[in-house]
Amino acid sequence: MTPILYAVLALLISVNVLLGLPKAVDLIQTQVSAKNTAEAPKIAGVEKRILMPKGHGIFAPTFTASAVIAKDIDSDTLLFVKDPDKRVPIASTTKIMTALVALDYFKPNDVLTAFDLSQAGGSSMGLKTGEQLSFRAILYGMLLNSGNDAAYTIAENYPGGISGFIDAMNNKALSLGLSNTHFDNPAGFDSPNHFSSANDLGKIAETAMNNYQFARVVSTKETEVSSLDKSMIHPLKNLNKLLDDPGVLGIKTGTTPAAKENLVGLLERNGHKILTVVLGSDDRFKETKELTDWVFINFTWE
Repeated sequence: MTPILYAVLALLISVNVLLGLPKAVDLIQTQVSAKNTAEAPKIAGVEKRILMPKGHGIFAPTFTASAVIAKDIDSDTLLFVKDPDKRVPIASTTKIMTALVALDYFKPNDVLTAFDLSQAGGSSMGLKTGEQLSFRAILYGMLLNSGNDAAYTIAENYPGGISGFIDAMNNKALSLGLSNTHFDNPAGFDSPNHFSSANDLGKIAETAMNNYQFARVVSTKETEVSSLDKSMIHPLKNLNKLLDDPGVLGIKTGTTPAAKENLVGLLERNGHKILTVVLGSDDRFKETKELTDWVFINFTWE
């Protein structure tokens, strides 16, 4: 091969190498980027990392309440307990279970009729005998005003009436594995055969808060509902005073002479949801606030 041909061939090889450099550089950069991407946490299809609460030994407040729990929802960890399995009267926190059973059966626009309201004394949403409302309206009246008339109207319209509804409440308790719970009325009136525990009521509350319709209702501060014919307007206001506090998501109050003051609450703060159950208290709102404040003073998550 002549020197001229060698020179031409060498020139062609050099040009091809130079032309290939950008592709080679691109390939190297692509490989580096791919490596970095692979090391980054994936979002789709990967479960949320659960942070565990770590206590720092700060003493909890003392409570007049007879039974108390505080629970970190994400890690399923009890942060505080006081007689968590003690059977106690639970007043209108009963209506959390009433709502659960009703939501399993009724649709929002189902029409319910207020029949015999003679058993439904105490707190009320103001129903009149014979009045017809949607199930959605009745649910708001039961969970905001804690209407006993609403609870009994739901039970009366259930298959089998009040007795059928109470059976369904107890069957629901069995299905949730609750060993310290029994119901004999849908409103929460005091009775030797009507009781639950802080642990059991916490499980009922967690189940209920997984239902979007329930969670929306118990987070509502006030609203109004009407009868189907618009002849009756019912202004409703939530009895849970803590809804005015940042991060409070609900859920239900209750008071009777035997049960004293009760509050099941859910608070989200700093990305953590804390469920509280305070039963048999002299001051449910104060003690619930003290409990949740202590949780975030005493625990960090890692």
